[in-house]
Amino acid sequence: MNIRKIIPVILMLAVVGAALAACMNNDAANTQPAPTANYEPNATMGAQNGSGAAGMTQNGASSMNGASNGAANNGNTAAATDGALNPFDWANGAADIEKAIARISELSDARVVVTNTTALVGVQFDNAYKGELTERIREMVAAEVLKADPAIQTVAVTSAPEDVKKVYELSEQIRSGRTADELSAQINSIVRNATTLR
Repeated sequence: MNIRKIIPVILMLAVVGAALAACMNNDAANTQPAPTANYEPNATMGAQNGSGAAGMTQNGASSMNGASNGAANNGNTAAATDGALNPFDWANGAADIEKAIARISELSDARVVVTNTTALVGVQFDNAYKGELTERIREMVAAEVLKADPAIQTVAVTSAPEDVKKVYELSEQIRSGRTADELSAQINSIVRNATTLR
């Protein structure tokens, strides 16, 4: 093959390659960097948005995993300055969660007591509701609890009158200054009732 014919082809390929490389570099210099995802919780003044999908714990109680679905829900888990979540203050914040639970159409009132990662909720039905405690109601109650405190692993819900009465008594004791740790044996005994865990 003739070298005179190959040299111009090689030179032309080199010029085209250099021109393409220069075009690519100019485009990169003119573009904005793409935003990256921020996986830190978006908490502002003690509020975090999001709710989760209901599941079941190993004991069968309704539980949530805190996966955000983008709904405008008012949670109360605050981000610390190092990005970690501060635990929800159940002693002072339970009343707000109880009000949110009581807004469920079948319910008229609720009380929540929490020990460690277990929440026990006693609910009273609205007079117009003639049904019983369904799995749907349990999941809606669990959603409200976990919206406030994603660290909760077990949400036990009871509507049995004797258990609800005990939950109300325990709630009053906590509001009067006793700690949930002092009452954890009583709370856990209600959580383990056959009527509470399903």
